[in-house]
Amino acid sequence: MRVGFAGLGLMGSRIARRLSLSGAELLLWDRTASRAREVASGIPGSVAAADLGELGAADVVFVMVRDSPATLSVVSGLPAGRRTVVNLGTILPQDSLRIRSIVESGGGRFVDAPVVGSTPAAEEGRLVVLASGERRDVEGVMPLLSLIGRTIYAGPIPSGTHAKLAANLILAGMTEVLAEALEFSDSVGLDRRVLADVLGASPYHNAYFDLKLGPMMRGEFPAQFPLELMHKDLRYILAVAQEAGAFVPLTALAEQLYGEAERRGCSREDVAAISKFIGSGCGTPGASDVNKSPDRGA
Repeated sequence: MRVGFAGLGLMGSRIARRLSLSGAELLLWDRTASRAREVASGIPGSVAAADLGELGAADVVFVMVRDSPATLSVVSGLPAGRRTVVNLGTILPQDSLRIRSIVESGGGRFVDAPVVGSTPAAEEGRLVVLASGERRDVEGVMPLLSLIGRTIYAGPIPSGTHAKLAANLILAGMTEVLAEALEFSDSVGLDRRVLADVLGASPYHNAYFDLKLGPMMRGEFPAQFPLELMHKDLRYILAVAQEAGAFVPLTALAEQLYGEAERRGCSREDVAAISKFIGSGCGTPGASDVNKSPDRGA
């Protein structure tokens, strides 16, 4: 079997390494050719593809790029053929349907399978895969998906994308409310360690708070899930909610907050950097003034 992989960023490069455990030959492509060569050099049995056309030799092609336009561009650039295309990124549901049409018109099959989790989970094969499409198509790539993490079958396309957007709606709120709790504690003079103890002993203790509280307390935000991608996903959630008639007022406020943090210079840092923006700004002159205003810069 030959497996193609398009998009070798923070997540894609790690997932590609997991897929190499299948023993398949990997054909790796990235819009930055040097990145594809670098990743391929570290994965035995893999080859860096010079262009998308070379992925036409693959039986299965995984796509993991940043947004809907990029995903549509990659899929449109693949040669037609009787292969399965698997999207792992977060896109708009309407574009998931468009991609299915493109792939099927060329004789292929499409599985929309956005993943939940950040870079450590990707490295260790602990992502949650939200797969949608025909059951037989999902089952056909299950041996590969099992190397990535746990797969949940969400239903027909675009159910996987709907599930991912719902999950990130929760994630954005959890991250922001944790940041606000730290800001509140600091403002009233409460030792942050007391807050950490309260979270650890409370009914709402969870693994995500454990993952993000430490970086927030240290003020260190190496990207596991860049803040700019969270903002992108919130824009997608609001677009889908508006079309569906869903009332999501807190998500609308979160989109404004993450958007301002992105504009002020936190875009490439981890999503946990929302705490830096709330506390003191993200480095752009005037950020702390906006941050401390009554409307928080919304």
